[in-house]
Amino acid sequence: MASVRGRDLVESLSFVRESYGAEALERVLAALSPEVGSSFAGTIREAGWYPLELLVDYLKVACRVLGDDPVDFCRREGRFTAERQRTGFLGPLVASPAVRMRMAPTTWRMFYDVGRLEIIGDTPETAVGRIHDFPASAESCARFLGIWEGIVGSDDRPAIAEEVLCVRRGDPYCEIHVRDA
Repeated sequence: MASVRGRDLVESLSFVRESYGAEALERVLAALSPEVGSSFAGTIREAGWYPLELLVDYLKVACRVLGDDPVDFCRREGRFTAERQRTGFLGPLVASPAVRMRMAPTTWRMFYDVGRLEIIGDTPETAVGRIHDFPASAESCARFLGIWEGIVGSDDRPAIAEEVLCVRRGDPYCEIHVRDA
């Protein structure tokens, strides 16, 4: 079973609360299945491991309850999460393009216990990310695009991520290209 750090669950809750309000978050939590809802009812340990399906189910329900386009919602949630983490504890690991390239596989393992991230290219300008052996879903793919945009971009220099290859389309891995917006 694929797992994700509790920090991602906490950030997903924060995204809904800060973007839509506390009442909207309560509506989303109330609409979760009892199994998923019970995981969100208690304290979520940021360093703990939780089933990836919890995050994906939460994102699906939030989109439905809030009436948002799933791709747009998940991408914005990913960007929100990455921006917060980039300005927080991940700062040293993503401080420059060269450091991001070198540390990306390690950063991946901090958040996911399955799959691997490979960076292809010799320079930050030519580098692309390849995600191997990860149970991709429409929600996780859109979220990853937002994460890449949030980690690579900044207020002064926003980034756009594009998924060029995807295992959901039969490709051997997901490949993400990032460029300046």
